[in-house]
Amino acid sequence: MRTLRAPVVVTGYFTAMALLTFFLLYENVQGQLSMFLPARSEQVFVTLSLLQTVIVAFLTPAFAAGAISGERERRTLAVLLTTPLSPAGILIGKILSSSALLALLLVVTLPLYSLVFLFGGAVPEEVMAVFAFQLFTVALIAALSVMWSTISLRSGWSTILSYTTVTWMVLITGGLGYGLQWIAARFPMDYFLSHWGKVLLSLNPLWILAAIENPGLAERNGWLRFVGVYTAMCGILFLVSVWRLRPQSFRLVPGIVRTDERNYQ
Repeated sequence: MRTLRAPVVVTGYFTAMALLTFFLLYENVQGQLSMFLPARSEQVFVTLSLLQTVIVAFLTPAFAAGAISGERERRTLAVLLTTPLSPAGILIGKILSSSALLALLLVVTLPLYSLVFLFGGAVPEEVMAVFAFQLFTVALIAALSVMWSTISLRSGWSTILSYTTVTWMVLITGGLGYGLQWIAARFPMDYFLSHWGKVLLSLNPLWILAAIENPGLAERNGWLRFVGVYTAMCGILFLVSVWRLRPQSFRLVPGIVRTDERNYQ
């Protein structure tokens, strides 16, 4: 944030999203602004929010995947562990710092959503719900990336694991879930395919985001499974990461192998 890169990235991102928004608005009315309909404005809102979620989802690992492994490779992790910060404090601080710029990218695009209000395509509550879910998704992916960075030791491996996780969340769950739903629509009696199709789609952030904008698309409170599953995953990886940073934190837990910290350093 102290270099020229941050304002350049923010300005470039906002300019690109603004041009895309005006292009979508113009295309939906074919240049005839007097014929603009709320339904078309809603399509712009959905497209813009989904595209922005995909962009920040794949950008987040680039900022977070080397948070801890980079410290280790620069040989500054040992110094960091000698500070009064606890392992949990170090991890939380890395998560917040890694997701700060992505959160800023989301904030600067909020004025673009106000264009949708001019044509009645959305209400403020819907926009705030989408914005809150996007922030949660950024923090979630940043947390998973920082955990992989702590566990895998090397930035290369942590980057691979982080992007594999994002690919699973965004592409694989969506493709498999939609495929199972498509097959279930042709075989209505096959409850197994329909059930697991819904389960996979409920783990996809794009599907949850679309369900927020269109409540009839998914089951009520379907986002709870998304939040619960990935929060539990973060909790498990968080404990492993704390043990990776400082094994002595679990010295009172019976059955835990007490590994010397020098093996990690």
